[in-house]
Parts: sequence; structure tokens; C-alpha cells
Amino acid sequence: MSMTYKKFRGRYIIVVMGSVLIWTMLVFRMFFIQVIDAESLGIAIESRFEAKVSVPPLRGNFFDRNGKKLTDNSEHFTFAARPGKVKDKDAIARLFSKTFNKSKQYYLNLLNSKKSFIYLERNVNPILGRELGQGLLPTGVQVESNVRRYYPYGDVAAPLIGFVGTENHGLSGLEAHYDHQLAGIEGWKERGSDGRGNTRIRGSFKEQRPINGDNIFLTIDIDLQVIIEDELRSAVERHKADRAMAVLVDPHTGEVLALANVPSFNPNSRADLTQESLTSHPIMSAFEPGSTFKVIGATALLENNAVHPMDVLFCENGKFSIHGISIKDWRPFDNLTFSEVLQNSSNIGVIKAMEKLEASKLFRTARKFGFSEKSGIQFPYENTGSLKNNKYWSSVSKSEIAIGYEVSVTCLQLAMAYAAIGNGGVLLKPQLVRNITTPGGHEQTVDQMDAIRQVASENTMRTLADILEKAVSQGTGSHAFLPSLRIAGKTGTAKKIRNGRYVSEYMASFASFFPANDPKYALIVVVDHPRAGGYTGGMVAAPIAKQIYRRIHNLNGISQKHYLQAANSSPSDQAGDSPSLTGQLLSAVIPVIKANAGQLIMPDLKGLSMKMSLSGLYAMGLTPVPHGSGRVIRQVPSAGKKLSTGQTVEIYLGEL
Repeated sequence: MSMTYKKFRGRYIIVVMGSVLIWTMLVFRMFFIQVIDAESLGIAIESRFEAKVSVPPLRGNFFDRNGKKLTDNSEHFTFAARPGKVKDKDAIARLFSKTFNKSKQYYLNLLNSKKSFIYLERNVNPILGRELGQGLLPTGVQVESNVRRYYPYGDVAAPLIGFVGTENHGLSGLEAHYDHQLAGIEGWKERGSDGRGNTRIRGSFKEQRPINGDNIFLTIDIDLQVIIEDELRSAVERHKADRAMAVLVDPHTGEVLALANVPSFNPNSRADLTQESLTSHPIMSAFEPGSTFKVIGATALLENNAVHPMDVLFCENGKFSIHGISIKDWRPFDNLTFSEVLQNSSNIGVIKAMEKLEASKLFRTARKFGFSEKSGIQFPYENTGSLKNNKYWSSVSKSEIAIGYEVSVTCLQLAMAYAAIGNGGVLLKPQLVRNITTPGGHEQTVDQMDAIRQVASENTMRTLADILEKAVSQGTGSHAFLPSLRIAGKTGTAKKIRNGRYVSEYMASFASFFPANDPKYALIVVVDHPRAGGYTGGMVAAPIAKQIYRRIHNLNGISQKHYLQAANSSPSDQAGDSPSLTGQLLSAVIPVIKANAGQLIMPDLKGLSMKMSLSGLYAMGLTPVPHGSGRVIRQVPSAGKKLSTGQTVEIYLGEL
């Protein structure tokens, strides 16, 4: 044994023993992992090479009272590429340039970028997307389908329904309010990949299917909604007004049949999206009502026997002073019965009659009608309006409130108040959501008829209804008079407040119900700041209500059999219509009516297929812009409107 060995023997033994110990520990650890704890090893390997991918659910839809779809989920396609893996960039650029009418260089610039991932096209419509995606795509190009929210009626009822964002969550209106029920529950599936990140299919991967969102059925009648918005839109344009709004309810159930405000926005494009257009003003905005509020004081007077309809009041020939303020009537009146005071909307007559009533009784009656409290409608951010307790009224408050000042109301509150007059004195909770239905078919009722309180006796309400009917046939509401219909209503004209002072800007309104003896509808129309063609409720709002009532009355009386017969003769709107049928469309179904100024008359396209509608409109020299698929459910402009050659016509398609 050499001296060198003896010198390093200790160190050698330590190294050898250490190596043996380390290897023993490694072998034991490998044995433990692979044999004793094999399950954990499998999970670790799967977590490296397999991942869970979320599977989004389909968002639930809104339907109107007749089952018509107000929303839909439209499939769109996205085409992307990894430039580093693309072999023939020129071929891809040529294909996409030809398909999307963009320059070849546009796509080459994308493909030659240094990015690892680029989008070639996003949100491609389903027809084009399927056609391109089902073809043989060049190596390196990938396609994904996604579902986007689609609104078949465009801007109709948009502030009420709202819209969803890019993450498919509601951002406004009912879409936001019921987002939890509509959104559904996300699913998942496993996807495998190899060490290089390429997709690997091995065996069967686990998955959890998504649960689609619930469907929501509203009380809204979309046909009535379209009529009302069409008339409001025309009125805003005609009177150069800031905006207009309306509420239509069933006086016997409290169901909201239409709730509209214009200008609106198109949730499919959102190009005209503003905070103003997002606001559902009939629910969320309050205003001083003016003379439409006179029925509240009249109810208090009649209910407390403080006045009789035939009592005569001297109206001071149009000028009167009370508690230091001057009151004027819109025209001079001398002696009027109380009925005539309301029919002619005499401020002086109402104020003099109110001298016979205690302030507290006027306040209590207004509260009974639901003013200054929430109505209970299923919609966020409802405005309560304002009405001070009579303890805090000034010497002129009773007079001011009696003619619709020093009080603010919402369009919805006013609608429910006039509905109570029409139904015999019962204030109802407004219904907006009938039920919510799960994908499995379970139905949850949301709104039911709910009588809040009796606001006055049936006899008082009947007397007031008779007075309001004469206000239309003989008084300030004469512009709403239709000889064949019994409309009861009251006009309102109120100055607006700017910076704490009244200015010469007006809210023109008309509150009504029809027919007067047993109403099916209560309607409130309000126009904000009309600048042309008058400014009073009688000149501006009453004619709108007249047109709405006329169109509602005739809604089921105008036969569309001729149009629907042609539309239904083709079993599929995608399979194509026969040449002879298209010829019938051009010669009979869509008559070209030329005016002297080279104008055309917009035909009624409802129920027709896309191909028939486009063929006819192109033949008329118009430029159609289709939205959605199916058959025509709405058109802009509406039927009967005058058009000019080349004018754009939007048609919205969906399920009838």
C-alpha cells in the first residue's frame, strides 16, 4: 500500500460512499414516483401535455309576447395564420384578396410581419366563412368559428333590450339586468399536445358540455313596438325635436306592450352608440308633465265631492293672479263647467277649483297614483320622479302641482296612472318579463298581474273617462280624434328648466287610453323640445297618438295574404325561388309606383325570402342592405314611404 493511497484513502471512501448514497436515494425516489405514487405521475404528465379548453355556452334569447325572436346568436368566422409556418404566402394573399376584395399586398404585409401570430380576417359572416373554411386552406392558415349576438330588429327596442360586449356579457338594458340567467354555464374539453406544441389526439379526452343560457319572454309586442318607433322617428324629424318617447300598456293587466324612445342605436353595429341613446328614457328619465297631470287634481276633487262636473267656474278671460304669480290660459275663457275646464285645459279654471281642496288631499291622491315611487318594473335604474310632501309646499305649490309643475314623473308612471283611470281606478304594477325558460324546459314566472291599490272609486274614474273622451272629440286633444274610435286623452305642454330657470323649450305630451269605455290600450307620447310645426301637446303629441291608434286598429285588418302566399310558395329561402315566382314578385307583389319627381313607393316585404326581396329591390333601382337570415321581419323605410332611385333600404331577416 503506497503512501499516496494512504494519504487519500479517507477522501476516496467518502466520495464512494456519497455516490452510493445518492444513487440509492435516486433509485428509491424513482421507484416511489413510478410505482408507489404512479397516479400523481400520470397527472403531472397530463398537465404538461394536456390542457382544458373552455367551451362557451349559447346565450339565451329574448322573445316578444308572441314568441318572435328579439335576439339571436349568429356564427362568425375568424381566419388567422402563423407567418413562420406559412409555405406559400403568395397563394394565401391571392385567395384572401379575391374573397374579401382587399389588395393582395395588404395580406402579404401581414404574412411578412415578424409576429408569430396574425389575424387575416375577423368576424366573417357565416355564409362566406363556411364557404372559405370548408375549402382546402393553404398550410399555416387556421380558422375558428365564434358566436356573436345578433339583433334581428336592429335599433327597435334597443335601449330596452340593451346589448352585449365582446365577452358576450350584457352591458346595458335587459341584457345586463338578466345577464346571469342569459349567460349560461361554461363547459370545457381536454386537448392534447406534443412537446413541440402541436395538437395531439390520443384516446378519448374528457369534456364537460356547456349549459346554454335561459330564454326570456317579454310582454312586449314587437309589431306594436315597430309602429310606435316608426311614428316617433317621423315626429322627431318633422318637428326637429331632441327626442321622443312612448309607453303602451294594457290597462287591465299592466303588461307593457311597447316602450320606446328615439333616437336609438343599432346594437349590431353600435356606430351611433351614445349615453343618450343607451338610456331607456320612459323608465329612467323624469320630466315635469304639465297639463297631463291635471287629472290627478281632478280625481281628488271629484273623489272628495269638492266639485261636480257641471259646476261653473269663471276663468277670468284668460288672465289671473294668485299668491303673487300671474297665470295665463292659452286662450281667453269666461265661464266654463269643470268638465269644460279639463277639456279645454284651462289653468285658471283648475287652480280656482283647487282652492276648494286641502293640499294634503292632492298630495295623497298623487301618491296613490304611484308618483314619487318606483313602479316595480323589472328594469334597472328606474327613476322615481319627485313630489315633495305637502308639509314643505309653498303658498303656490298646490296651484303649481295641480297644473303639472313642481312635480316630475316618468313616462311609465304616467302610463300606469292613465291605465288606472281607464280600468276603473286600480293602479297595477307594470309587467315586462312574462317568464324565464331554461334549456331543459323549466319555466319560471317573473311578472304576474299585481294590483297595488285602488286609487279612486269606479264612479269617479268613469266620470273622468267621459270628460277625457270629450277632451279629444271637442277639446285640446282634437288632433287625436278619429271618428270611428273612442279615444280618451289629455294634452300637456310644459316649459323646461335650464340652470334653475324656465326657458322657452317645451315638453309636448299626450296621455290617453282607447277605447274610452273599455280600454285595451293606454298610451303616453312625449316629444322633447319640438322646434318646428308647433310645440304644444295638442299640435305635436296628439297627432302622433292618432297615427299610432289608427295603425294599431288596422294592424290585423290589412290583408297580407297576397304577399305571404308568394313568400310561402318556396319551401326554403336559401334554396332559391323559381324564375316565374320572381317575375310575379316584380310584376305583382312589388309594384313599382313612380311619382312625378322620380320617386318610388316602398313595398311591404314582410314574410318574403331574402332572394325575392333583393331581386325586387334591385329591379326597382334601390340599394338593399340585408341583416340576418330567414324571412323579412322588418324594413327601413317602412312600407308606403316615398323613395328615391338608388336609396339604401335595410331589411332585417329572422324567424316569423
